[in-house]
Amino acid sequence: MSRIQVAKPYVPAEDVDTILREARTVLESGMLMQGTWVKRFEEEFAAYCGTRFARAVSSGTAALHGILDYYGVRDREVLLPVNTFLASGNAVLFAGGTPVFADVDPETLLVDVSDLERRITAKTAGVILVHVAGLITQELDRLRALCRARGLFLIEDAAHAAGSGRGSERAGGLVDAGAFSLLATKVITAGGEGGVVTTNDEKLAHRIVSLRFHGEDHTRGIQDRIGYSWRMTELQAIVGTTQVRRLDEIVGRRMQIAASYDRAFAALPRVRALRTAEGDRIAYYKYPLRLLPPLERRAVQQRLDKEFDVQTGTSYWPPCHLQPAYRQAFGYREGDYPVAEKALDQTIALPMHCWLTDDEIRRVVHAVSTVCA
Repeated sequence: MSRIQVAKPYVPAEDVDTILREARTVLESGMLMQGTWVKRFEEEFAAYCGTRFARAVSSGTAALHGILDYYGVRDREVLLPVNTFLASGNAVLFAGGTPVFADVDPETLLVDVSDLERRITAKTAGVILVHVAGLITQELDRLRALCRARGLFLIEDAAHAAGSGRGSERAGGLVDAGAFSLLATKVITAGGEGGVVTTNDEKLAHRIVSLRFHGEDHTRGIQDRIGYSWRMTELQAIVGTTQVRRLDEIVGRRMQIAASYDRAFAALPRVRALRTAEGDRIAYYKYPLRLLPPLERRAVQQRLDKEFDVQTGTSYWPPCHLQPAYRQAFGYREGDYPVAEKALDQTIALPMHCWLTDDEIRRVVHAVSTVCA
């Protein structure tokens, strides 16, 4: 019985053929950077998200860092949920600001907007909204109104949410700007790494182009600010472009798998799927499943692995404030974010990727149903 992986990039055979063919052309041309493929990728990504601009960079962290640099957060505070990968907070630090975490709603694992609002101070510059697992908060309108009223920027950490949307709006085009990750395990990839900034703000788009190449003003060929080496290569852009063209297919399949899980686990009294907004398009980077007492996360994960060859993850454990680096830097302790600490320690993430077969989905359902009965 083969092991069921928790994540796997989706690159069908015909796309592999396309990528190899186009890669040969690029390699033979000698134009490995700043060519036509990056521009094509940016145009197609922007069109998908419904924004005027998309700017490709080297990682999702670089995308967040660049946006925060533009908004000028040095010596100021940026609010974000404590349930996120540490890169979200690190980007604030890289831009000279201080990350200030807010607790989460245990039913969604997304930011608790009431708790976030209580943490706004005179030093607050803005908010990072993290679409954990590809879910969009049901309090989006409230959060947008709050930020407008307080004069705060609002940006999306959409690392999990390529293809997510609500109504006619898509992740990356919901607020002031969006930052995407194209890491190998994400909903779509650019050959292992990469990132994208989406926005309707022309000045922000120009800033990202400058920052990604050492602060250069490309119109004059001079470095007029301190920048970085954040460029996406042509080879990455070939992969990324084929992935954008598959995005509707990818998200559609992930939603089918999630629906199968939802139906199967609705009858299990000791587990709960996350609460989602009806009609939302959800990319399901992860499928988090909450465990109710007396189930214990570590024991459940160990049994799923050893007895059923089913790989699982978390979403995220430990949360940011309990990571050793942040404990040391900011003095965080257990109990500082009690809702997240309790909820995340009782949440597993099930296999979620387009290569899952119907038989493998049934195996996952059987394994969880047996272990969590």
